[in-house]
Amino acid sequence: MVDLRLVCPQIALRDEKKLVPFLRAGVTQMLNEAASRLPDGWQLKVLSAWRALQDQKEIYDHYYEQLRADHPNWNRATLRRQTNHFFAPYDQPAPPGHCTGGAVDVGLIKPDGTDADLRSPFEGWKAAYTYRAGLAPEAHFNRHLLLRVMTEAGFSNCRDEFWHFSYGDSAWAVRIGAPLAIYGLVEGPFAALGENEG
Repeated sequence: MVDLRLVCPQIALRDEKKLVPFLRAGVTQMLNEAASRLPDGWQLKVLSAWRALQDQKEIYDHYYEQLRADHPNWNRATLRRQTNHFFAPYDQPAPPGHCTGGAVDVGLIKPDGTDADLRSPFEGWKAAYTYRAGLAPEAHFNRHLLLRVMTEAGFSNCRDEFWHFSYGDSAWAVRIGAPLAIYGLVEGPFAALGENEG
């Protein structure tokens, strides 16, 4: 695991205390490759990188409970299925992608320094599907640009979340038809310019 702040200086990072700026070394090299494919003045922005399994559990359980409150007639299987739609379960043999250091959520910054529109006219989860019909022309262009540079760099995209890309985790293996994942669960904390990739 390596520190994005040191190995990806040209990539912007989300300005939040919850961002843990570490990924697998190979993944950071791919991010740098994706960033180099952007038009002049454009920048990648990392929104989420490595995530501790406990953090994954908290966000998963929070969304599950939110759905349960909103849909009191849903049974447990339906609640799990709907929660799994947007959050990887933490209690399965294959660890969630963010917990492996192989998954990253990204956006774009335009040459004027503002976040690129990737959602209009939709908000929240209604904008999540990568191939969402009805996007405004600018959002469609920006989303296609993000998808192109990330996939050309070797990432696979989660079609349910336009911002989520991975390499080496179990979801990546399923999406590309690989016989197995490269990365498993990795625990923190990490040193700046941390450990060797394992």
